[in-house]
Amino acid sequence: MSRRDHFNTSAFMSVPEAARYLGVGRKMIYQLLDNGALAFTRERGAIRILAETVEAFRAGGHMA
Repeated sequence: MSRRDHFNTSAFMSVPEAARYLGVGRKMIYQLLDNGALAFTRERGAIRILAETVEAFRAGGHMA
């Protein structure tokens, strides 16, 4: 598996995917990233959000 393929797995979400999952807009996702509420990395300029942090954020009752 190449480094690039590592970021295209179900372990990571894009900003639009995370927004749909949480039922919020992309702007809110960027705010959560800035606040450190969601863990992420960048791959060639694209933000890849760690899916388990999105799921934990939702499960913690932060989003309906």
